[in-house]
Amino acid sequence: MKYNGIITPMLTPFRQDGTPDPDATNVLIDYLKKTGVSGLFPLGSTGLFPYLFSEERVNFLQQVNDNKGNLKVFAGIGSSNTEECIKFARNASDIGVDVLVLMPTYYIHPSPDEMYRHFSMVLEKVDRDLFIYNIPQLAGEFIPIDVIEKLKNEYSHVIGLKESSGDMRYFSKIMQFSDSNFSIFQGQDDLLLPSLSIGADGGVCGLTNFSENIVSIYRKFREGDISEAQKIQMESNAIMRVINSANFPSGYYYAFYRKFGLNGGYRAPMIEPSESVKAAINGLNQ
Repeated sequence: MKYNGIITPMLTPFRQDGTPDPDATNVLIDYLKKTGVSGLFPLGSTGLFPYLFSEERVNFLQQVNDNKGNLKVFAGIGSSNTEECIKFARNASDIGVDVLVLMPTYYIHPSPDEMYRHFSMVLEKVDRDLFIYNIPQLAGEFIPIDVIEKLKNEYSHVIGLKESSGDMRYFSKIMQFSDSNFSIFQGQDDLLLPSLSIGADGGVCGLTNFSENIVSIYRKFREGDISEAQKIQMESNAIMRVINSANFPSGYYYAFYRKFGLNGGYRAPMIEPSESVKAAINGLNQ
């Protein structure tokens, strides 16, 4: 199946005591249903999946899937432990999500052969559609092009890739794999329009947690209104620079809490943005 559009890498909203907040999560899901995004991606980097206990991950994913409406759910199953990824993949499949999203193991940097083993072990154990997730700035390594090609060719349920490196040369190389059964999504908001222009199917964009600009870029591009898409892209890039002046991803959490008047929290070790950064975010036209 071919996927396209804009997917939201969901925040995991927290209470002041740092525990996940189901009520705030419903606020986010209800908002996203109205904005025109195509899918929800819980338990990714913006969702702080490494900070969550296993039970919290399962509960959060269940809530998202139960309340998704017509949106597709792309469930992050990442871990530095391959066997744990298999467990998370089985949990997500039992919940009934649409697609699994898997990155390489992290902390101890895997070799290309170890990356292939990691992905293939999960794919052998769980027969569910899966997106490969390349995010070397957090995982530690790029996924080699030949590993992506091998996985795509050997497993029919590898149906797409989220590419978040920010390296457009790498992105342009992996575009060779785009076909009727394999979708490619840009994971950096500020590179959405350039990526669409070379054939990307859409974006997985964090600003959509509190801003409708990214969906507007996608729509304007599909309508052929490139000049308006360019204008909104530049506006979004300016927002992104301010949000990312806080240590990732605390600026996204503050912007979300502020938009909806929530007294949200920050799970340790994440800390609230500084007063100067908060003032800059307050001044944004989102």
